[in-house]
Amino acid sequence: MQLFFSAHIEENTVFLDADETRHCKVLRKTEGDQVQVLDGKGLLIDCRIHSIRKDSAELEIIARNRYPRQRPYYFHLYIAPTKQNERMEWMFEKAIEVGLDEITFIETEHSEKARVNTGRLERIAVSALKQSGQYYLPKINPICKLGQVEAKGMLLAHCGPGEKKSLRELCYPLADNALIRIMIGPEGDFSPSEIERMIRQGAQPVHLGSSRLRTETAGLYCAVMLSGLV
Repeated sequence: MQLFFSAHIEENTVFLDADETRHCKVLRKTEGDQVQVLDGKGLLIDCRIHSIRKDSAELEIIARNRYPRQRPYYFHLYIAPTKQNERMEWMFEKAIEVGLDEITFIETEHSEKARVNTGRLERIAVSALKQSGQYYLPKINPICKLGQVEAKGMLLAHCGPGEKKSLRELCYPLADNALIRIMIGPEGDFSPSEIERMIRQGAQPVHLGSSRLRTETAGLYCAVMLSGLV
């Protein structure tokens, strides 16, 4: 059965926006057809199409199915956006498929970009959610300065000198409902003063293997590694 997404759900009716209605038409869905709808908050709804208009559709709710989170941990990624939007969007899409619960973009001394298109990222998140058959849409936070982030308990991935542990050493075995916060800097890495300040405030240095990774590769690496620890 085809999957759709909606954030507008009432007692007996689901409303599809223009994008989802267009998908409905592309798939040649008509009135009376049955489909399933995700709300991004753990709900999978069995529906019957009541009407399809130019930019909207109304679906009759047949049954609601509630699903718990599929992973025993909550992964919050803090990352500096790359200069090329495509690289960050690729990472974001694939990380959702593997396992990402929340993302916060950070502005650092060496940041290449200080803006992100959250509207486009939201559309990518919906597409990845439907493609991967998951039930929870990740939270997308607006960009903020590094100094605004709580450092205590953060796993700080950086390329500078100093003692570091691996992600596996720090996270395995995963405790139920563990909150894992990982921060990844820009292509030029964090500045020495930023690293020193974060560690002084309680961040834990972590290495992501022996290779020097691109920012977006590092983000996806963390999602894959954590999923492999379950």
